[in-house]
Amino acid sequence: MGTVTAQVLAANANRIYALITNDSDTAVYLRFGTAAAVANEGIRLGTGAGERSHEMSRDKGNVWSGAIQGISSAASKKVIAVEGESLNPT
Repeated sequence: MGTVTAQVLAANANRIYALITNDSDTAVYLRFGTAAAVANEGIRLGTGAGERSHEMSRDKGNVWSGAIQGISSAASKKVIAVEGESLNPT
């Protein structure tokens, strides 16, 4: 992750859960969809306790199955993303 948009998660129609965590010392911004992420816009993943992660799940009703893009104001920042898929896709 850096000063140019990078894909955090590819689109996945079977996604039922996702957790994206900022593992760096600089804020990261997320954008849902294929358009480029923009610094200081979208979902901000900060650097302090309680603001580093964004969680989505089908149970919470906030899961996004499209692509997710990210950007930071500094180069070489680390974002960790995990996702779960339905075992019985429809």
